[in-house]
Amino acid sequence: MNFIMKMKNSFFISSLLATSAVFSQTLNDAIKQTTNEQFEKADASFKGLLSTQPNNGEVYFYYGENYFKNENAETANATYQKGADLNATNPLCYAGLGKIQWYQNKTAEAKPNFYKATTLAAGKNATVLLKIAEVYINAETKDFVEANKLLDQAQKLEPNNPEVYILRGDAFLEQSNDGSKAIENYEKASKLDPKSVTAILRIGKLWNRSKNYTAALDAYKKASLIDSSFAPAYREKAEIYARAGQFNNAVGQYKRYLQLNNDCEARGRYAGFLLEAKHYAESVEAANEALKCDTLNAYIYRYKGYSQFESADYANGMKTMKQFFEKASKNTKLKIIPMDYEYMAKLFSKDDKDTLSLQSSVTAFKKALELQPEKIEINGDLATVYMKLKKYADAIACFEKKIAANKATVNDYYGLGRAAYFSKDFVKADSATAQMIRLQPDLSIGYLWRAKVNSQLDPKNEKWQAKSFYEMYIAKLKPEDVERNKKDLIDAYNYLAAYYAEKKDCPNLKIFMEKVLALDPANTQAKKVIAGLKC
Repeated sequence: MNFIMKMKNSFFISSLLATSAVFSQTLNDAIKQTTNEQFEKADASFKGLLSTQPNNGEVYFYYGENYFKNENAETANATYQKGADLNATNPLCYAGLGKIQWYQNKTAEAKPNFYKATTLAAGKNATVLLKIAEVYINAETKDFVEANKLLDQAQKLEPNNPEVYILRGDAFLEQSNDGSKAIENYEKASKLDPKSVTAILRIGKLWNRSKNYTAALDAYKKASLIDSSFAPAYREKAEIYARAGQFNNAVGQYKRYLQLNNDCEARGRYAGFLLEAKHYAESVEAANEALKCDTLNAYIYRYKGYSQFESADYANGMKTMKQFFEKASKNTKLKIIPMDYEYMAKLFSKDDKDTLSLQSSVTAFKKALELQPEKIEINGDLATVYMKLKKYADAIACFEKKIAANKATVNDYYGLGRAAYFSKDFVKADSATAQMIRLQPDLSIGYLWRAKVNSQLDPKNEKWQAKSFYEMYIAKLKPEDVERNKKDLIDAYNYLAAYYAEKKDCPNLKIFMEKVLALDPANTQAKKVIAGLKC
Protein backbone atom coordinates (compact mmCIF):
# COMPACT_ATOMS: atom_id res chain seq x y z
CA MET A 1 0.00 0.00 0.00
CA ASN A 2 1.42 3.41 -0.98
CA PHE A 3 1.10 5.29 2.26
CA ILE A 4 3.35 8.18 1.14
CA MET A 5 0.98 9.01 -1.71
CA LYS A 6 -1.98 8.55 0.59
CA MET A 7 -0.57 11.25 2.84
CA LYS A 8 -1.54 13.60 -0.03
CA ASN A 9 -5.18 12.62 0.35
CA SER A 10 -7.54 15.29 1.63
CA PHE A 11 -8.11 13.35 4.82
CA PHE A 12 -4.43 13.29 5.60
CA ILE A 13 -4.00 16.93 4.65
CA SER A 14 -6.69 17.89 7.13
CA SER A 15 -5.19 15.67 9.83
CA LEU A 16 -1.77 17.14 9.19
CA LEU A 17 -3.13 20.56 10.10
CA ALA A 18 -3.86 19.19 13.55
CA THR A 19 -0.52 17.45 14.05
CA SER A 20 3.13 18.33 13.77
CA ALA A 21 5.36 17.59 10.81
CA VAL A 22 7.51 15.44 13.07
CA PHE A 23 4.47 13.33 14.06
CA SER A 24 3.39 12.77 10.42
CA GLN A 25 6.85 11.65 9.43
CA THR A 26 7.00 9.27 12.38
CA LEU A 27 3.58 7.85 11.52
CA ASN A 28 4.77 7.25 7.97
CA ASP A 29 7.82 5.48 9.34
CA ALA A 30 5.69 3.24 11.56
CA ILE A 31 3.32 2.43 8.67
CA LYS A 32 6.27 1.61 6.43
CA GLN A 33 7.67 -0.73 9.09
CA THR A 34 4.36 -2.60 9.02
CA THR A 35 4.48 -2.74 5.22
CA ASN A 36 8.04 -4.09 5.50
CA GLU A 37 6.78 -6.79 7.90
CA GLN A 38 8.92 -5.30 10.66
CA PHE A 39 6.12 -5.83 13.13
CA GLU A 40 8.16 -5.57 16.33
CA LYS A 41 9.85 -2.34 15.22
CA ALA A 42 6.48 -0.93 14.17
CA ASP A 43 5.04 -1.87 17.56
CA ALA A 44 7.72 0.21 19.30
CA SER A 45 7.12 3.10 16.89
CA PHE A 46 3.37 3.12 17.47
CA LYS A 47 3.87 3.03 21.23
CA GLY A 48 6.17 6.03 20.91
CA LEU A 49 3.57 7.90 18.87
CA LEU A 50 0.83 7.17 21.38
CA SER A 51 2.98 8.42 24.23
CA THR A 52 2.78 11.89 22.64
CA GLN A 53 -0.62 11.52 20.91
CA PRO A 54 -2.60 9.30 23.33
CA ASN A 55 -6.01 10.07 21.83
CA ASN A 56 -5.22 9.92 18.13
CA GLY A 57 -7.61 7.43 16.49
CA GLU A 58 -5.59 7.34 13.29
CA VAL A 59 -2.53 6.03 15.13
CA TYR A 60 -4.64 3.40 16.88
CA PHE A 61 -6.03 2.28 13.53
CA TYR A 62 -2.61 1.75 11.95
CA TYR A 63 -1.36 0.20 15.18
CA GLY A 64 -4.26 -2.25 14.89
CA GLU A 65 -3.29 -2.89 11.27
CA ASN A 66 0.18 -3.84 12.45
CA TYR A 67 -1.32 -6.52 14.70
CA PHE A 68 -3.77 -7.68 12.03
CA LYS A 69 -1.07 -8.13 9.39
CA ASN A 70 0.97 -10.07 11.93
CA GLU A 71 -1.97 -12.49 12.28
CA ASN A 72 -3.00 -11.21 15.70
CA ALA A 73 -6.64 -10.36 15.07
CA GLU A 74 -7.61 -10.40 18.75
CA THR A 75 -5.14 -7.66 19.75
CA ALA A 76 -5.89 -5.77 16.53
CA ASN A 77 -9.57 -5.67 17.50
CA ALA A 78 -8.74 -4.39 21.01
CA THR A 79 -6.55 -1.69 19.47
CA TYR A 80 -9.23 -0.55 17.02
CA GLN A 81 -11.74 -0.48 19.89
CA LYS A 82 -9.47 1.62 22.08
CA GLY A 83 -9.01 4.07 19.22
CA ALA A 84 -12.77 4.32 18.74
CA ASP A 85 -13.30 4.83 22.48
CA LEU A 86 -10.69 7.60 22.72
CA ASN A 87 -11.44 9.29 19.38
CA ALA A 88 -15.07 8.54 18.59
CA THR A 89 -15.23 10.80 15.55
CA ASN A 90 -12.37 9.14 13.68
CA PRO A 91 -13.87 6.81 11.06
CA LEU A 92 -10.87 4.52 10.53
CA CYS A 93 -11.15 2.55 13.78
CA TYR A 94 -14.77 1.66 12.99
CA ALA A 95 -13.59 0.33 9.62
CA GLY A 96 -11.07 -1.75 11.59
CA LEU A 97 -13.72 -3.10 13.97
CA GLY A 98 -15.95 -3.99 11.03
CA LYS A 99 -13.04 -5.75 9.35
CA ILE A 100 -12.46 -8.05 12.33
CA GLN A 101 -16.16 -8.95 12.44
CA TRP A 102 -16.26 -9.56 8.69
CA TYR A 103 -13.24 -11.85 8.82
CA GLN A 104 -14.99 -13.74 11.62
CA ASN A 105 -17.98 -14.20 9.27
CA LYS A 106 -20.06 -11.88 11.47
CA THR A 107 -21.14 -9.92 8.43
CA ALA A 108 -24.37 -8.61 9.97
CA GLU A 109 -22.44 -7.16 12.93
CA ALA A 110 -19.77 -5.69 10.63
CA LYS A 111 -22.19 -3.67 8.50
CA PRO A 112 -23.09 -1.11 11.22
CA ASN A 113 -19.41 -0.41 11.86
CA PHE A 114 -18.76 0.04 8.14
CA TYR A 115 -21.80 2.33 7.94
CA LYS A 116 -20.57 4.38 10.89
CA ALA A 117 -17.12 4.67 9.30
CA THR A 118 -18.49 5.92 5.97
CA THR A 119 -20.95 8.27 7.71
CA LEU A 120 -18.19 9.87 9.77
CA ALA A 121 -16.07 10.14 6.62
CA ALA A 122 -18.96 12.13 5.13
CA GLY A 123 -18.01 11.32 1.54
CA LYS A 124 -14.68 13.13 1.89
CA ASN A 125 -12.29 10.42 3.01
CA ALA A 126 -11.14 8.03 0.29
CA THR A 127 -8.93 6.08 2.71
CA VAL A 128 -11.93 4.85 4.71
CA LEU A 129 -13.67 3.69 1.53
CA LEU A 130 -10.55 1.88 0.36
CA LYS A 131 -10.02 0.15 3.70
CA ILE A 132 -13.56 -1.26 3.66
CA ALA A 133 -13.31 -2.24 -0.02
CA GLU A 134 -10.10 -4.10 0.79
CA VAL A 135 -12.00 -6.22 3.32
CA TYR A 136 -14.74 -7.09 0.84
CA ILE A 137 -12.12 -8.18 -1.71
CA ASN A 138 -9.64 -10.09 0.45
CA ALA A 139 -11.69 -11.76 3.19
CA GLU A 140 -12.96 -15.30 2.73
CA THR A 141 -16.52 -13.93 2.52
CA LYS A 142 -16.45 -11.53 -0.42
CA ASP A 143 -18.78 -8.78 -1.63
CA PHE A 144 -17.52 -7.49 -4.97
CA VAL A 145 -20.63 -5.39 -5.62
CA GLU A 146 -20.05 -3.32 -2.48
CA ALA A 147 -16.30 -3.27 -3.05
CA ASN A 148 -16.67 -1.83 -6.54
CA LYS A 149 -19.17 0.79 -5.32
CA LEU A 150 -16.67 1.95 -2.73
CA LEU A 151 -13.83 1.96 -5.25
CA ASP A 152 -15.95 4.08 -7.62
CA GLN A 153 -16.60 6.58 -4.82
CA ALA A 154 -12.93 6.65 -3.83
CA GLN A 155 -11.88 7.17 -7.46
CA LYS A 156 -14.20 10.20 -7.77
CA LEU A 157 -12.65 11.70 -4.66
CA GLU A 158 -9.06 10.91 -5.65
CA PRO A 159 -8.72 9.86 -9.29
CA ASN A 160 -4.93 9.75 -9.03
CA ASN A 161 -4.68 7.64 -5.88
CA PRO A 162 -2.74 4.49 -6.89
CA GLU A 163 -4.35 2.48 -4.08
CA VAL A 164 -7.67 2.64 -5.96
CA TYR A 165 -6.15 0.83 -8.92
CA ILE A 166 -4.25 -1.67 -6.80
CA LEU A 167 -7.51 -2.72 -5.19
CA ARG A 168 -9.30 -2.78 -8.56
CA GLY A 169 -6.60 -5.17 -9.75
CA ASP A 170 -7.12 -7.32 -6.66
CA ALA A 171 -10.87 -7.37 -7.30
CA PHE A 172 -10.45 -8.54 -10.90
CA LEU A 173 -8.09 -11.27 -9.77
CA GLU A 174 -10.29 -12.49 -6.92
CA GLN A 175 -13.64 -12.18 -8.70
CA SER A 176 -12.88 -13.61 -12.13
CA ASN A 177 -9.20 -14.58 -12.09
CA ASP A 178 -8.78 -11.97 -14.84
CA GLY A 179 -5.03 -11.50 -14.83
CA SER A 180 -4.98 -9.12 -17.80
CA LYS A 181 -7.40 -6.66 -16.14
CA ALA A 182 -5.56 -7.03 -12.85
CA ILE A 183 -2.15 -6.24 -14.30
CA GLU A 184 -3.63 -3.33 -16.29
CA ASN A 185 -4.73 -1.74 -13.00
CA TYR A 186 -1.48 -2.56 -11.19
CA GLU A 187 0.49 -0.95 -14.02
CA LYS A 188 -1.73 2.12 -13.87
CA ALA A 189 -1.03 2.38 -10.13
CA SER A 190 2.68 2.07 -10.86
CA LYS A 191 2.52 4.88 -13.44
CA LEU A 192 0.70 7.13 -10.98
CA ASP A 193 3.45 6.50 -8.45
CA PRO A 194 6.61 5.08 -10.08
CA LYS A 195 8.11 4.64 -6.62
CA SER A 196 5.28 2.41 -5.42
CA VAL A 197 6.78 -0.94 -4.51
CA THR A 198 3.32 -2.21 -3.54
CA ALA A 199 2.06 -2.11 -7.13
CA ILE A 200 5.22 -3.82 -8.40
CA LEU A 201 4.90 -6.50 -5.71
CA ARG A 202 1.32 -7.17 -6.82
CA ILE A 203 2.50 -7.61 -10.40
CA GLY A 204 5.13 -10.07 -9.22
CA LYS A 205 2.58 -12.04 -7.23
CA LEU A 206 0.28 -12.18 -10.24
CA TRP A 207 3.06 -13.64 -12.40
CA ASN A 208 3.95 -16.01 -9.57
CA ARG A 209 0.31 -17.13 -9.39
CA SER A 210 0.41 -17.75 -13.15
CA LYS A 211 3.63 -19.79 -12.68
CA ASN A 212 5.59 -17.35 -14.82
CA TYR A 213 8.42 -17.31 -12.33
CA THR A 214 10.88 -15.44 -14.54
CA ALA A 215 8.49 -12.49 -14.91
CA ALA A 216 7.69 -12.64 -11.20
CA LEU A 217 11.36 -12.56 -10.30
CA ASP A 218 11.92 -9.58 -12.61
CA ALA A 219 9.11 -7.71 -10.85
CA TYR A 220 10.53 -8.44 -7.39
CA LYS A 221 13.98 -7.34 -8.53
CA LYS A 222 12.43 -4.12 -9.82
CA ALA A 223 10.77 -3.56 -6.43
CA SER A 224 14.15 -4.01 -4.71
CA LEU A 225 15.74 -1.48 -7.08
CA ILE A 226 13.02 1.06 -6.30
CA ASP A 227 13.32 0.53 -2.55
CA SER A 228 16.20 -1.64 -1.34
CA SER A 229 14.68 -1.67 2.16
CA PHE A 230 11.40 -3.25 1.01
CA ALA A 231 11.68 -6.58 2.83
CA PRO A 232 8.73 -8.51 1.28
CA ALA A 233 10.39 -8.42 -2.16
CA TYR A 234 13.36 -10.41 -0.80
CA ARG A 235 11.07 -12.95 0.83
CA GLU A 236 9.14 -13.43 -2.43
CA LYS A 237 12.40 -13.84 -4.36
CA ALA A 238 13.57 -16.40 -1.82
CA GLU A 239 10.42 -18.46 -2.30
CA ILE A 240 10.76 -18.46 -6.10
CA TYR A 241 14.41 -19.51 -5.92
CA ALA A 242 13.49 -22.27 -3.47
CA ARG A 243 10.76 -23.49 -5.82
CA ALA A 244 13.32 -23.59 -8.62
CA GLY A 245 15.70 -25.62 -6.48
CA GLN A 246 18.23 -22.76 -6.28
CA PHE A 247 18.63 -23.08 -2.55
CA ASN A 248 21.77 -20.97 -2.21
CA ASN A 249 20.08 -18.05 -3.95
CA ALA A 250 16.95 -18.61 -1.87
CA VAL A 251 18.87 -18.49 1.40
CA GLY A 252 20.75 -15.40 0.26
CA GLN A 253 17.51 -13.57 -0.42
CA TYR A 254 15.94 -14.64 2.86
CA LYS A 255 19.04 -13.58 4.78
CA ARG A 256 18.70 -10.18 3.18
CA TYR A 257 15.08 -10.19 4.35
CA LEU A 258 16.25 -10.99 7.86
CA GLN A 259 18.78 -8.15 7.76
CA LEU A 260 15.86 -5.80 7.20
CA ASN A 261 13.53 -7.61 9.56
CA ASN A 262 15.45 -9.63 12.12
CA ASP A 263 12.80 -9.93 14.81
CA CYS A 264 11.63 -13.14 16.45
CA GLU A 265 8.61 -13.44 14.17
CA ALA A 266 10.81 -13.19 11.08
CA ARG A 267 13.26 -15.79 12.39
CA GLY A 268 10.35 -18.12 13.04
CA ARG A 269 9.02 -17.59 9.51
CA TYR A 270 12.50 -18.37 8.21
CA ALA A 271 12.33 -21.79 9.88
CA GLY A 272 8.98 -22.31 8.13
CA PHE A 273 10.47 -21.25 4.81
CA LEU A 274 13.31 -23.74 5.17
CA LEU A 275 10.82 -26.48 6.00
CA GLU A 276 8.84 -25.69 2.87
CA ALA A 277 12.07 -25.74 0.86
CA LYS A 278 12.73 -29.24 2.29
CA HIS A 279 15.97 -28.21 3.94
CA TYR A 280 15.11 -29.81 7.23
CA ALA A 281 18.40 -29.63 9.12
CA GLU A 282 18.64 -25.90 8.39
CA SER A 283 15.00 -25.48 9.45
CA VAL A 284 15.68 -27.09 12.83
CA GLU A 285 18.72 -24.84 13.30
CA ALA A 286 16.69 -21.72 12.40
CA ALA A 287 13.89 -22.80 14.74
CA ASN A 288 16.37 -23.20 17.60
CA GLU A 289 17.66 -19.68 16.94
CA ALA A 290 14.10 -18.29 16.94
CA LEU A 291 13.26 -20.09 20.18
CA LYS A 292 16.13 -18.31 21.91
CA CYS A 293 14.10 -15.11 21.83
CA ASP A 294 10.56 -16.53 21.87
CA THR A 295 9.78 -19.79 23.62
CA LEU A 296 6.01 -19.25 23.41
CA ASN A 297 5.62 -19.18 19.63
CA ALA A 298 3.86 -22.47 18.84
CA TYR A 299 4.47 -22.06 15.10
CA ILE A 300 8.21 -22.47 15.64
CA TYR A 301 7.67 -25.78 17.45
CA ARG A 302 5.50 -26.90 14.53
CA TYR A 303 8.21 -26.15 11.97
CA LYS A 304 10.87 -27.76 14.13
CA GLY A 305 8.83 -30.89 14.83
CA TYR A 306 7.94 -31.42 11.18
CA SER A 307 11.58 -30.95 10.17
CA GLN A 308 12.84 -33.33 12.83
CA PHE A 309 10.48 -36.02 11.55
CA GLU A 310 11.67 -35.46 7.99
CA SER A 311 15.27 -35.66 9.25
CA ALA A 312 14.46 -39.03 10.91
CA ASP A 313 15.12 -37.51 14.35
CA TYR A 314 12.01 -39.19 15.69
CA ALA A 315 12.69 -39.06 19.44
CA ASN A 316 13.36 -35.31 19.43
CA GLY A 317 10.57 -34.75 16.95
CA MET A 318 8.16 -36.38 19.37
CA LYS A 319 9.32 -34.10 22.20
CA THR A 320 8.96 -31.04 20.00
CA MET A 321 5.47 -31.91 18.76
CA LYS A 322 4.34 -32.52 22.34
CA GLN A 323 5.63 -29.04 23.15
CA PHE A 324 3.78 -27.72 20.11
CA PHE A 325 0.44 -29.14 21.25
CA GLU A 326 1.04 -27.83 24.76
CA LYS A 327 1.74 -24.31 23.45
CA ALA A 328 -1.04 -24.45 20.88
CA SER A 329 -3.63 -25.42 23.50
CA LYS A 330 -2.88 -22.15 25.31
CA ASN A 331 -2.90 -20.01 22.16
CA THR A 332 -6.41 -19.12 21.04
CA LYS A 333 -5.03 -17.44 17.92
CA LEU A 334 -3.36 -20.59 16.57
CA LYS A 335 -5.49 -23.18 14.86
CA ILE A 336 -4.34 -26.79 15.12
CA ILE A 337 -4.45 -28.16 11.59
CA PRO A 338 -4.85 -31.75 10.33
CA MET A 339 -1.17 -31.88 9.35
CA ASP A 340 -0.25 -31.43 13.03
CA TYR A 341 -2.10 -34.63 13.90
CA GLU A 342 -0.55 -36.38 10.90
CA TYR A 343 3.00 -35.59 11.98
CA MET A 344 2.24 -36.51 15.58
CA ALA A 345 0.78 -39.80 14.38
CA LYS A 346 3.80 -40.51 12.19
CA LEU A 347 6.16 -39.83 15.07
CA PHE A 348 4.21 -42.13 17.42
CA SER A 349 4.21 -44.81 14.71
CA LYS A 350 8.02 -44.92 14.70
CA ASP A 351 8.05 -46.28 18.25
CA ASP A 352 7.38 -49.87 17.12
CA LYS A 353 8.05 -51.48 20.49
CA ASP A 354 5.65 -49.35 22.50
CA THR A 355 2.03 -50.43 22.16
CA LEU A 356 0.80 -47.23 23.82
CA SER A 357 2.69 -45.13 21.27
CA LEU A 358 1.18 -47.13 18.41
CA GLN A 359 -2.31 -46.74 19.88
CA SER A 360 -1.68 -42.99 20.20
CA SER A 361 -0.63 -43.01 16.55
CA VAL A 362 -3.98 -44.58 15.61
CA THR A 363 -5.84 -41.91 17.59
CA ALA A 364 -3.90 -39.08 15.93
CA PHE A 365 -4.35 -40.50 12.42
CA LYS A 366 -8.09 -40.86 13.05
CA LYS A 367 -8.24 -37.23 14.18
CA ALA A 368 -6.43 -36.12 11.03
CA LEU A 369 -8.93 -38.10 8.93
CA GLU A 370 -11.87 -36.69 10.86
CA LEU A 371 -10.71 -33.15 10.06
CA GLN A 372 -10.02 -33.91 6.39
CA PRO A 373 -11.98 -37.01 5.31
CA GLU A 374 -11.12 -36.25 1.69
CA LYS A 375 -7.45 -37.08 2.37
CA ILE A 376 -7.90 -40.79 1.76
CA GLU A 377 -4.14 -41.38 1.64
CA ILE A 378 -3.95 -41.22 5.44
CA ASN A 379 -5.69 -44.60 5.50
CA GLY A 380 -2.48 -46.14 4.20
CA ASP A 381 -0.47 -44.76 7.13
CA LEU A 382 -3.17 -45.82 9.57
CA ALA A 383 -3.23 -49.32 8.08
CA THR A 384 0.52 -49.63 8.56
CA VAL A 385 0.13 -48.88 12.27
CA TYR A 386 -2.68 -51.44 12.54
CA MET A 387 -0.28 -53.96 11.00
CA LYS A 388 2.24 -53.24 13.77
CA LEU A 389 -0.53 -53.77 16.33
CA LYS A 390 -1.52 -57.01 14.52
CA LYS A 391 -5.02 -55.66 13.98
CA TYR A 392 -5.21 -57.14 10.53
CA ALA A 393 -8.96 -56.71 9.93
CA ASP A 394 -8.64 -52.96 10.64
CA ALA A 395 -5.58 -52.78 8.37
CA ILE A 396 -7.48 -54.50 5.54
CA ALA A 397 -10.37 -52.05 5.89
CA CYS A 398 -8.01 -49.06 5.64
CA PHE A 399 -6.09 -50.42 2.65
CA GLU A 400 -9.35 -51.19 0.85
CA LYS A 401 -10.59 -47.60 1.40
CA LYS A 402 -7.52 -46.31 -0.45
CA ILE A 403 -7.96 -48.84 -3.21
CA ALA A 404 -11.67 -47.99 -3.61
CA ALA A 405 -10.74 -44.31 -3.99
CA ASN A 406 -8.10 -45.10 -6.66
CA LYS A 407 -5.42 -43.74 -4.34
CA ALA A 408 -3.52 -46.99 -3.77
CA THR A 409 0.20 -47.43 -4.35
CA VAL A 410 2.13 -50.66 -4.78
CA ASN A 411 2.93 -50.48 -1.05
CA ASP A 412 -0.78 -50.51 -0.23
CA TYR A 413 -1.29 -53.72 -2.22
CA TYR A 414 1.76 -55.15 -0.46
CA GLY A 415 0.26 -54.20 2.90
CA LEU A 416 -3.14 -55.57 1.97
CA GLY A 417 -1.58 -58.82 0.81
CA ARG A 418 0.28 -59.28 4.09
CA ALA A 419 -2.72 -58.30 6.23
CA ALA A 420 -4.94 -60.76 4.36
CA TYR A 421 -2.22 -63.43 4.62
CA PHE A 422 -2.00 -63.09 8.40
CA SER A 423 -5.81 -63.10 8.56
CA LYS A 424 -5.69 -66.38 6.60
CA ASP A 425 -7.76 -64.85 3.79
CA PHE A 426 -5.44 -66.31 1.18
CA VAL A 427 -7.72 -65.63 -1.80
CA LYS A 428 -7.72 -61.90 -1.01
CA ALA A 429 -3.97 -62.05 -0.36
CA ASP A 430 -3.39 -63.68 -3.74
CA SER A 431 -5.41 -60.99 -5.50
CA ALA A 432 -3.49 -58.20 -3.71
CA THR A 433 -0.05 -59.64 -4.43
CA ALA A 434 -1.02 -60.26 -8.06
CA GLN A 435 -1.91 -56.58 -8.36
CA MET A 436 1.38 -55.67 -6.75
CA ILE A 437 3.25 -57.66 -9.42
CA ARG A 438 1.19 -56.06 -12.17
CA LEU A 439 2.12 -52.58 -10.94
CA GLN A 440 5.83 -53.33 -10.41
CA PRO A 441 6.83 -56.50 -12.28
CA ASP A 442 10.53 -56.03 -11.49
CA LEU A 443 10.02 -55.91 -7.72
CA SER A 444 11.14 -59.22 -6.20
CA ILE A 445 9.10 -58.94 -3.01
CA GLY A 446 5.83 -59.20 -4.90
CA TYR A 447 6.78 -62.65 -6.19
CA LEU A 448 7.97 -63.69 -2.75
CA TRP A 449 4.65 -62.90 -1.11
CA ARG A 450 2.62 -64.39 -3.91
CA ALA A 451 4.70 -67.55 -3.45
CA LYS A 452 3.97 -67.54 0.30
CA VAL A 453 0.25 -67.08 -0.38
CA ASN A 454 0.11 -69.84 -2.97
CA SER A 455 1.95 -72.17 -0.63
CA GLN A 456 -1.03 -71.72 1.71
CA LEU A 457 -3.57 -72.11 -1.10
CA ASP A 458 -1.84 -75.39 -2.01
CA PRO A 459 -0.70 -76.63 1.43
CA LYS A 460 -0.08 -80.23 0.34
CA ASN A 461 1.80 -79.15 -2.80
CA GLU A 462 -0.63 -81.01 -5.01
CA LYS A 463 -0.21 -78.45 -7.80
CA TRP A 464 3.04 -76.81 -6.68
CA GLN A 465 1.34 -73.43 -7.20
CA ALA A 466 4.14 -71.45 -5.57
CA LYS A 467 6.91 -72.84 -7.81
CA SER A 468 6.80 -70.25 -10.60
CA PHE A 469 6.59 -67.39 -8.09
CA TYR A 470 9.58 -68.61 -6.10
CA GLU A 471 11.52 -68.95 -9.34
CA MET A 472 10.61 -65.38 -10.32
CA TYR A 473 11.55 -64.17 -6.85
CA ILE A 474 15.01 -65.73 -7.19
CA ALA A 475 15.41 -64.28 -10.69
CA LYS A 476 14.34 -60.76 -9.68
CA LEU A 477 16.33 -60.54 -6.45
CA LYS A 478 19.31 -58.25 -6.97
CA PRO A 479 22.74 -59.61 -5.94
CA GLU A 480 23.27 -56.77 -3.47
CA ASP A 481 20.00 -57.72 -1.72
CA VAL A 482 20.87 -61.40 -1.17
CA GLU A 483 22.51 -61.02 2.24
CA ARG A 484 19.56 -59.27 3.90
CA ASN A 485 17.05 -61.64 2.28
CA LYS A 486 18.84 -64.86 3.24
CA LYS A 487 15.94 -66.39 5.17
CA ASP A 488 13.39 -65.88 2.39
CA LEU A 489 15.87 -67.05 -0.21
CA ILE A 490 16.55 -70.24 1.77
CA ASP A 491 12.78 -70.84 1.97
CA ALA A 492 12.58 -70.47 -1.80
CA TYR A 493 15.47 -72.91 -2.36
CA ASN A 494 13.96 -75.44 0.06
CA TYR A 495 10.60 -75.24 -1.72
CA LEU A 496 12.17 -75.84 -5.12
CA ALA A 497 14.33 -78.63 -3.67
CA ALA A 498 11.16 -80.30 -2.37
CA TYR A 499 9.61 -80.00 -5.83
CA TYR A 500 12.60 -81.68 -7.51
CA ALA A 501 12.70 -84.33 -4.80
CA GLU A 502 9.13 -85.32 -5.60
CA LYS A 503 9.93 -85.36 -9.30
CA LYS A 504 12.97 -87.52 -8.52
CA ASP A 505 15.18 -84.99 -10.29
CA CYS A 506 18.41 -85.64 -8.37
CA PRO A 507 20.69 -83.10 -10.16
CA ASN A 508 18.34 -80.16 -9.58
CA LEU A 509 17.62 -81.28 -6.02
CA LYS A 510 21.35 -81.25 -5.35
CA ILE A 511 21.75 -77.79 -6.94
CA PHE A 512 19.17 -76.22 -4.61
CA MET A 513 20.44 -77.97 -1.52
CA GLU A 514 23.92 -76.66 -2.32
CA LYS A 515 22.45 -73.16 -2.68
CA VAL A 516 20.97 -73.52 0.80
CA LEU A 517 24.37 -74.55 2.20
CA ALA A 518 26.06 -71.63 0.46
CA LEU A 519 23.83 -69.27 2.44
CA ASP A 520 23.73 -71.37 5.61
CA PRO A 521 26.80 -73.66 5.90
CA ALA A 522 25.55 -75.11 9.19
CA ASN A 523 22.20 -76.24 7.77
CA THR A 524 21.96 -79.87 8.93
CA GLN A 525 18.98 -80.77 6.78
CA ALA A 526 20.72 -79.68 3.59
CA LYS A 527 23.85 -81.60 4.60
CA LYS A 528 21.81 -84.72 5.30
CA VAL A 529 19.95 -84.53 1.97
CA ILE A 530 23.16 -84.04 -0.02
CA ALA A 531 24.88 -86.87 1.84
CA GLY A 532 22.11 -89.26 0.86
CA LEU A 533 22.02 -88.36 -2.82
CA LYS A 534 23.23 -90.89 -5.40
CA CYS A 535 23.75 -88.55 -8.31
